[in-house]
Amino acid sequence: MGGLLALWLGSVASVSAAAADSAGIVSIRLEQKQGDTVKAVPQDTVFHNGEILRFRLTSRIAGYLYVVDKGTSGETDTLFPAAGAAEGDNRIEPNRVQVIPANGDGWFEVSGPAGFDVLYFVVSASPMTLPQAAPGGPAPETKPGPVLLPRCDDAIFKEKGDCIDHSAGIAPLAPGAAVPRELVPLARSASRDIILTDDGDGTAIRPAPQAAFPIIYTFHLAHRE
Repeated sequence: MGGLLALWLGSVASVSAAAADSAGIVSIRLEQKQGDTVKAVPQDTVFHNGEILRFRLTSRIAGYLYVVDKGTSGETDTLFPAAGAAEGDNRIEPNRVQVIPANGDGWFEVSGPAGFDVLYFVVSASPMTLPQAAPGGPAPETKPGPVLLPRCDDAIFKEKGDCIDHSAGIAPLAPGAAVPRELVPLARSASRDIILTDDGDGTAIRPAPQAAFPIIYTFHLAHRE
């Protein structure tokens, strides 16, 4: 899966004190499956096609979760809630773990052209209607730039043999960044200011003091063919 994921949790006017504390609103961890072994992996790892991954998300607030995937091939797909899920099945609760994708066994296989899959996370407290893709397929807010390919950090690669690209992982959504057509209205209205902290089990996402719900942020998943 080359993928862009969007995470949603409803909408309220302002960020509550509980959501803005040091625990953040959600914590996310990237996990890899090798045989019967599951391990956490650095979010800036450069993966290869065929590797098996999932996202393990722990919420710190009550809300609703939606995940939209856009592969490096340009195709989009809803990963959470699962296809055919009943209304309310995408509700999340404090300290409850969700695995993404919701379809199948909760794992996905890295595939598609080399590049960066982008995850969009949008958070609030009440349910939102996920817009349907407009005819004609995905379209960006602005004209997309050239395709960027992952590059290994030479120092880390020589020392440990790991391919790490520090531009991968969680980051704020840049102004004017390209998003799938169905996400354009929400991306324009959502707050983009976030603070990232290591919570010992993953990365905690916390809204900046001036932010208001809904909040949007991104995750860049790097992979080679």
